[in-house]
Amino acid sequence: MNIQIVEIVLFSHDGDRRSLPFRTGHVNVVTGASKTGKSALIDIVDYVFGSSECRVPEGPIRRAVSWFGLRLQLADGQAFVARRCPAPDKASSQDCYVDLSETVAVPALDQLRQTTNASGVVALLSGWSGIAENIHQPPAGQTRSVLAANVRHALVMCFQPQDEIIRRQQLFHGTGDPFFAQAVKDTLPYFLGAVDDEYVRRREQLRRLREQLRTIERRLAELSSLRGTGMSVASGLIAQARDAGLSGAEPATWEETLVALRVVASTPLADVDVALPDGTEFSRLTAERARLLDEQRRIREELTTIGSFGVETSDFTREASEQRNRLQSIGILATPGAEPACPLCAQPLNEDVRPPSPADVDGTLTMLASRLESAAQATPKLEQLIGELEHRLQGTQNQLTKNRAEMEAVRTANDQTAQLRDDIARKAHILGRIGLYVESQPELADDEESRAAAELLRKEIAELESALSDERIRERIESISSILGRKMTDWARELNLEHSTFPLRLDLNRLTVVADTPDGPLPMERMGSGENWVGYHLIAHLALHQWFVQRDRPVPGFLFLDQPSEVYFPSEKDVDGSTDVISEDDRALVSRMFRLIFDAVQDVAPGLQVVITEHADINEPWYQDAVVERWRGGLKLVPDSWPRR
Repeated sequence: MNIQIVEIVLFSHDGDRRSLPFRTGHVNVVTGASKTGKSALIDIVDYVFGSSECRVPEGPIRRAVSWFGLRLQLADGQAFVARRCPAPDKASSQDCYVDLSETVAVPALDQLRQTTNASGVVALLSGWSGIAENIHQPPAGQTRSVLAANVRHALVMCFQPQDEIIRRQQLFHGTGDPFFAQAVKDTLPYFLGAVDDEYVRRREQLRRLREQLRTIERRLAELSSLRGTGMSVASGLIAQARDAGLSGAEPATWEETLVALRVVASTPLADVDVALPDGTEFSRLTAERARLLDEQRRIREELTTIGSFGVETSDFTREASEQRNRLQSIGILATPGAEPACPLCAQPLNEDVRPPSPADVDGTLTMLASRLESAAQATPKLEQLIGELEHRLQGTQNQLTKNRAEMEAVRTANDQTAQLRDDIARKAHILGRIGLYVESQPELADDEESRAAAELLRKEIAELESALSDERIRERIESISSILGRKMTDWARELNLEHSTFPLRLDLNRLTVVADTPDGPLPMERMGSGENWVGYHLIAHLALHQWFVQRDRPVPGFLFLDQPSEVYFPSEKDVDGSTDVISEDDRALVSRMFRLIFDAVQDVAPGLQVVITEHADINEPWYQDAVVERWRGGLKLVPDSWPRR
C-alpha cells in the first residue's frame, strides 16, 4: 500500500482540534451543502504535501486554523505531517512538523513546532511514496534543465478540483501552467514505469562507458594521425637532426623515425656544446690600448716641452756669445786710469755721459760667460732626456702595434665565435623541438588490445543506448497507453460517453484523452458536453491509478474528486442532498458514474483510496456506507465557534 490518508486534522488558535477520518483502501464520501469547506480539502492536502503556496481560500478557514495536519498510512507504519497556516499577509509558511511511528498519535497544539521545512516534507513524502533516484534528460537541442521526479509531480494525478474535473482543455491538475505541464510530460514516463528504477544507474553507467570509449578512441586517433600526417613532421625533424650533425639515421617508417628521434632527444646538450670565449681578452686589449695611447700622448707632450726649452737655450747662448765677442772686438774696454772718451771720435766725454766702468763691463762679461757655461753644460742633459723620451715613445708605439695586431686577431676570432654560437643555438633549437615532439607522442605499443577494448565498449554502449533510448521509452509509453486505452474504452462505453464507439487512448504528449475516429484523432477539447468531459476525466484517472497500484508505481494511493456530479446535479438544485430533484435519467447517470468509481477501487483494493466531496447524497446502500460526514445543519469543516484572528 502506498501513502493514503487516515485523517485530516485542523488546529484552532486556542488548541481545539477538528478531525475528519477516512478509510484507507475504500471510497470515502463527504457530502454537504455549499460553502461548508468541501472544496478546501484538496487545497489542505496539497499544502501539507509541500506546496509552495497555500491555496486554501481566504476566509473563515484560514482565519480560524493555526495548523493543518494529515495522519498518513504508509507502507510500513504511520506518519503525522502538519504545516502552519500562513499569516494573512503571507503566501505560505515553512514551519512543518513531522512525526513517524508504527501507529502515530495526533499531537496537541502546544506540541507542534518546526522540525523541518517544506522542502524537507517533499523529500520525506517522496521517499515514503517509493520514488527512487530518477532523472529526465531533455532531448538534444532543447534548453530546459534536467528534471528529477518527486511527490509534487505525482500529485497532479491525485487531485481533480471542481473547476478542473469539468475542463475540456486540461486533464491533469495544475497543467494550465505550460511550464508545469512540461514537467508532468517529462516525469510521467517514470511514474508509468516506461522508465524504470534502474534508469538513473544505467544512465550513469552509460556516461562512464562513453567516457572510457572516448579516451581509447582518442589514443587510437592519435596513433592513426601520427602514422599519417604525423609522418611528415617526424621526417622533417629527423632531417634537421641529420643536417645539424645530431643523427645519422635514415628511418623508413614512422615507428623507426620516432625511435630515432627519441635517441636524438636523449642526447645531453652539454655533449654538443663547446667552450666559448667569454669576451674578456678583447676587453683587456681595449683597455690596454687606451692606456698606451694615453702614455704616448704624455711622452710627446714632454718631448715638445723639452724641445722648446733647448731652442730657447741655444738662442740665448748664441746671442750672449755674439754680444761678448762684439764687446771684446771693438776694444770698448778702456785703459785703466785714462779719461773717458767716445770710442768713435775719441773726444773726451763730459760728466753727464760717462761709459760703464771697466769693472761694470767685466762683471757683465763674467755673468754672460757664466750663463753661457751653464747653458753649455745643460745642453747634453736635455739631449739625454730627449733620447730617453724618444726611446720610451718608440716602445709605446711598438706596444700599440702589437696591441693592434692582437685586437685584430681577437676580432677575427669573435666572428668565428659568433658563427659557432649560431651553430650551437641551432642544434639546441632542433633538440628542443625534437624533445617536445617526442614527449607529446604516446609510447609505441601494440594497439590491438585498445581496439578490442573499444569494440567491447561499443557493444555495451549500444545495448544501454537501446535500453535507454527515447525510441524505446516511446515504445513503452505507447504500449502502456494502449493498455490504459482498452480499459478507458470499456468504461466509456459503460458510461455511454460520446465517441466511446471508437478506441480511446491517453495522449501523454498533449496530456489529454483522444478518440481515434475514422476521420482522424479527436482530442477531448473537441468533444462536446460537460457530461463527456467529466466522464473522460474520471476514466482516465481511474485507469492510471489502477495501473499505478498493479505495477506498484510510486504515486500516492489516493484520488480526490470534487463534485463530479455537478453536471447532473448543480448546487442550485441541492436542498438536502437528495437526487430526487433531478430527472430519472440523470439520477441513473449519476448512480452509474459513482458505481464505476466504487468498482474501480474495489478491483485494486486496498491499493487505492478515493475521496469524493459531493452535494449529492445518493440513496444507495453502497454509497451511504461510504459517507464519512454530512455537512449540513451547521456542520462544516471548521466549526463556527472557533475564534478568528
